[in-house]
Amino acid sequence: MQSNPFSMTFGIEPNNYIKRIKESELIISEFTALNPSNYVYIITGIRGSGKTVLLSNIANHFMNNDDFLVVDPGPKNNILENIASEIYETGKVKKLFLKKDFSFSFHGLSFSISGDEPVSSINTIIKKMLDYLKKKKKRVLITIDEVDNSAEMKTFIEAYQTLIRLKYPVFLLMTGLYENINKLQDDKSLTFLYRAPKINIEPLNIKSIEIAYKKYLNIDSVVANKMANLTKGYAYAYQVLGYLAFTSKKKDIDEELINDYDQYLAAYVYDKIYSELSNKEKELLNCFEHNQEISLKELAIKMNEDSKYISVYRDRLIKKGVLMSKTYGMIEFALPRFYDFLKSINY
Repeated sequence: MQSNPFSMTFGIEPNNYIKRIKESELIISEFTALNPSNYVYIITGIRGSGKTVLLSNIANHFMNNDDFLVVDPGPKNNILENIASEIYETGKVKKLFLKKDFSFSFHGLSFSISGDEPVSSINTIIKKMLDYLKKKKKRVLITIDEVDNSAEMKTFIEAYQTLIRLKYPVFLLMTGLYENINKLQDDKSLTFLYRAPKINIEPLNIKSIEIAYKKYLNIDSVVANKMANLTKGYAYAYQVLGYLAFTSKKKDIDEELINDYDQYLAAYVYDKIYSELSNKEKELLNCFEHNQEISLKELAIKMNEDSKYISVYRDRLIKKGVLMSKTYGMIEFALPRFYDFLKSINY
């Protein structure tokens, strides 16, 4: 039996991955430049937009580059210790540290540095490692998926900020939800994050989705186009609809397929997205009477609030990826069939 080319597992690069060439090339060219202008990039977007897959795709590129060492310490616990441990354990450079004149001890690892006294600070350990790597003309890429506003993350960012100031060849690629990145940036001690360029994940190209559906589902162009438009370019929706159509062997869209599609989107992403919205944001979304555009003026009337007040929540929902504005002064749902989801939970 032919395996399903579509995947509903988050963070895994599917066989039919539609590459985000512009974003990938921007980051890769910057990090490989002789004199990089940026050492940090932040990828933001709503759940299911493809942040993790883009990060993984870029990380895999650098894993095949002998000039780079890629470490992925995770966003939660012991970030700095994990970075030091991964640098040491990675096969590419482990042999560089297996010398009598270079050693330290922490978390079960033990070696000494040129006969100096034992090193106890993890920051000092990492600097010593980077000093050695710098002499070998190697660069380090740290990737962190789904950052949060934790104390551990703040400690890491402060340490990383120092490494950049000292001109170490260490690069950082992070992903995160808009609200988490925003909270992290609000910390006065992490001001350099405000200057870090952000890549907001845009919807996938509808034509690319149509071509993929036609190829993998063996359907005609008309049906492939209808299915592609039904995703609105939302990466997870592209995978879900393709997965369901492939499994059911359907050659056209019918009510059963749409119902299954709605259930998967609700269960795996929309319930979570909606639960994380504020009451005012939910109130704004529920002002849509149909799955169509609405103006700020109409929202202000429906919510009985000043337009300037409403615009704050409108802008937040746009930045979070729930709404979008194609026409000046007008907003609509960015997520496919999100209006239908709202109807189902408010029924």
